[in-house]
Amino acid sequence: MDYELEHDLCFRNAFRSFVCVVLSMLLGLQVYTYFWASQDSFDGDFSDIKYVVMQLTRGLTDVNRKHEKLQNEMERISAALPAVAAAAGRARDALEPRRSPRQLFDVHDYDRQIVDFALETAGARVIDTGDTLEHFIHESPVGWVLHSISALVCRDCLGANAIIKPGTLPGECWAFKGSKGEATIRLLGTVRITGLSLEHIPAHISPTKEISSAPRLFQLEGLEFRGDPYPYDFGTFEYEKDGKPIQYFEVLHQPSKGYNLVRLKIFSNWGHPVYTCVYRVRIHGDLAPGQQQHNSNEEEMRIETE
Repeated sequence: MDYELEHDLCFRNAFRSFVCVVLSMLLGLQVYTYFWASQDSFDGDFSDIKYVVMQLTRGLTDVNRKHEKLQNEMERISAALPAVAAAAGRARDALEPRRSPRQLFDVHDYDRQIVDFALETAGARVIDTGDTLEHFIHESPVGWVLHSISALVCRDCLGANAIIKPGTLPGECWAFKGSKGEATIRLLGTVRITGLSLEHIPAHISPTKEISSAPRLFQLEGLEFRGDPYPYDFGTFEYEKDGKPIQYFEVLHQPSKGYNLVRLKIFSNWGHPVYTCVYRVRIHGDLAPGQQQHNSNEEEMRIETE
């Protein structure tokens, strides 16, 4: 019996050992399978990341190549722009008529761009207004009588000096009755006249929002002396009511000599039935060779005696 019991115990120990080995092998196989599959998954993830990085690198390379190409094109265009601008300027000059000074000058800084020989502060004077009657608002009958007497006795209309003064605010003008008037101006020297400018306020700053009192047709004449019966005709011009406030006019008949006296004659206005307003007259040109400005009292006395 002892022998049988010992044999049975050995069999149990061997069977237990066999089961433990089998279980250990199965557990090892599971562990091995788990780690091997995880390694394959990691390899797959790393392959996807590598592919994405390669695609991004290729895309950045294409972007850099296009950027360099665009930069080269821009540099080429920039280098060609001066030549294109010069060619466009030549083509414009060939196709367009030559621009006159009235198109070149800036209205806001006009007096700093062209010489005015009829400027009072430089020595010019209004010496005669002919039969022109100044428009005057009389506050009393006495004022009307005094103004009428002064207009008949003194041919130098005091208000006419406004047309050679710098100020051109609303009301700073020479207003005369009707639509016809004239003013003789002694320039600050003997001038070869090439053009004149006539100025009026624009409609948007007029208290009435219209400028029917602006001159329309006018003429410029050159005089040898005051009251010259045979003046030199520089031309007849028209002030455009809807144009710029300062309008330049080149003389239509170029003179062969210089003049010290000019006469501005207004023939019509833009429809005002009572009066006409002249804000500013400018005379342009060059001093005649060998001539100086006439500011002395002797020159003024000579003109008065004429």
